[in-house]
Amino acid sequence: MAVRRTAVRRGSTRKGKGQKTKTKSKKTLGKAAALPGQLWSLWLLHVLKEGSCWLYVALLLTHVLCLRITECLRLQSRDFSFKTNFVLVGPLKKQAAVRKPLLPEVKQVLKFLKEKGITRKRTTRKGARGEVTWIDRWRWPDQGQLFPTSRDDSYGTCRSKDTACKAVSRLRKTFHEPVESSIRTHSGRHRMVNDLKSAGIPDEVGMAFARIKDRKTYEGYGKFSEDQKHTVIKKNKALRDTVASLFPKGHGVIAKASKRGRN
Repeated sequence: MAVRRTAVRRGSTRKGKGQKTKTKSKKTLGKAAALPGQLWSLWLLHVLKEGSCWLYVALLLTHVLCLRITECLRLQSRDFSFKTNFVLVGPLKKQAAVRKPLLPEVKQVLKFLKEKGITRKRTTRKGARGEVTWIDRWRWPDQGQLFPTSRDDSYGTCRSKDTACKAVSRLRKTFHEPVESSIRTHSGRHRMVNDLKSAGIPDEVGMAFARIKDRKTYEGYGKFSEDQKHTVIKKNKALRDTVASLFPKGHGVIAKASKRGRN
């Protein structure tokens, strides 16, 4: 009796009865680093020095406006109103468009970018041609996209999230400061939530500014570093006064030491 054989092409994922199909494990980067303290400034300087001007501006905006990189890349010149001090952020993830306030310090930086832009001289190695020097320039447009696509075959009018993510991936390999987790395009957003929490902004207000509806999600953003936790405790006057008030009044030495510590 002839045995019927079924040919399986090379590369096919077809499995026999009872066999489990192997699935490739997707590598995850974990939560984005919030880059507390001076780390965020050092990272931005690194991007400006070794990366590109448009990426520097985009990452800066993800921080000061607490934006997702896609929200940032879709911004247009008309979305900013320096008279009313608001920026209109378009709809995303089933959320309607929202107006976000511009802090005076942020407005000052953005007006500088609008007037002066960013320009850097870059040197790139081009194979047999050797090193080629060129001018990297980003300008605030009179109208249209802040970050227009540079490719003629692009399906969109602005730069894509993938382009920004790949650029950040290359740059973090040469950023040698100690970082607890992975630097991503989302790091600016995490840093702003960290700043909101450090400043004592109520969660309800912070969640609205970040466009985060779920409280657990918000709690996972902008985690404090160990140094930040220590600083918050040390600088909390109410806590220090409470602890000092618990010392026995008869212990003059302890009382004097406590008083010096508050100064």
